This record gives sequence, structure tokens and C-alpha cells, in this order.
Amino acid sequence: MHHDGYFENRKALPEAEQVIKLSFTENRELSEKRKECLEWLGKHRMEVGLTSKASGRSRFLLGIHTRGSPVMRIPPRPVVQPALAQEDLRDEMAGCLAEACGAAFDGDLPGTQKGLEKAGQCGADGIRKYIDAGIDPPNAPVTLSGGWIYNRVAKTGVPVKGKSGTTPLVDTGQLYDDFDYEITEK
Repeated sequence: MHHDGYFENRKALPEAEQVIKLSFTENRELSEKRKECLEWLGKHRMEVGLTSKASGRSRFLLGIHTRGSPVMRIPPRPVVQPALAQEDLRDEMAGCLAEACGAAFDGDLPGTQKGLEKAGQCGADGIRKYIDAGIDPPNAPVTLSGGWIYNRVAKTGVPVKGKSGTTPLVDTGQLYDDFDYEITEK
């Protein structure tokens, strides 16, 4: 029950425990800074993966690799969702977001923005680490050494240039390097 700034407990308690007085002081300037930080967070979002700066080729390749292409004889190798679903990466990103929230509580807008940026960079780095660890299935021997494969659409043989490395999803490095984050307005 609220009464003149005091909370009273209705249970029969000893006299010393019946009344609890709560008081706190809020700095108006700090309140305004907190509000500014929270409004900024509410108006922005952070995206991780292929951002608006990524090349069209990288977008095309990610689409092919995520779903696979029987015609092109490419098995599905999804990368963004499985990478971001890893518990250790999620925990690391959550820690960065907690830093952003702590900065917002302190009324520190640059710190809030930096925490969000740190979480985004952590996510982009996590995607690259996931690729570096190796994605199944491994590259086919013809993908590594080069040779000829039968194109089911053209109904003819097609030459395949061998890859320089054995890690799936890494050849020229363009797709790999295009994984990033960006903070945009909602």
C-alpha cells in the first residue's frame, strides 16, 4: 500500500519491520542522456552477414551455397545461420550487447554505439571462423584438381579450374571478405 512515499506491509510484523522507506535521487542530465541512448537504440538495428556493401557476386554465391545447386553440382553449405547459432559466439555477442546496454544506462551514447559495433564485428568474425573451421561436405576432388564435369543443362562437358585451397567457400576470398556488419536506421 502506497502512502506518502512509504510502502506498508499488511501483515502483522514487529513495529521495526512494518515500514520500508525508499528514496533515490536521479540526475536530470543523466536521465536525458539515458533517454537519448535508449531512443537511439530503438531507432537502429545491427545486421550481420552480407551487408549492403557486399558485391552482387557474393550475394549470388551465398544463395547458391546456402541452398545448394543440383544443376551446378554444388551441395548445400549454409554458413551464416549455423555460424551465428553457435552458443559460444552467441554468448560473446550477448556480452558485447550487454556492454552497449550498460553504456546506455550510463548515458554514454558513443559507448552504446561502440558496444553495438563490437557485437557486429564479433558476429562477422564468427562467420569467418566458422568457414575456417571447415564446412561439410568437403570439396570434391574435381573441384580441387580441376578437370571436366558434365553440365546437365547444356548437356555437354564443362572445364573446371582447380581451386587454390581445400576449404569450402574460400577460393578468391571475395565472399569470405564480404562478411561484415552494419548498423542502420529501422
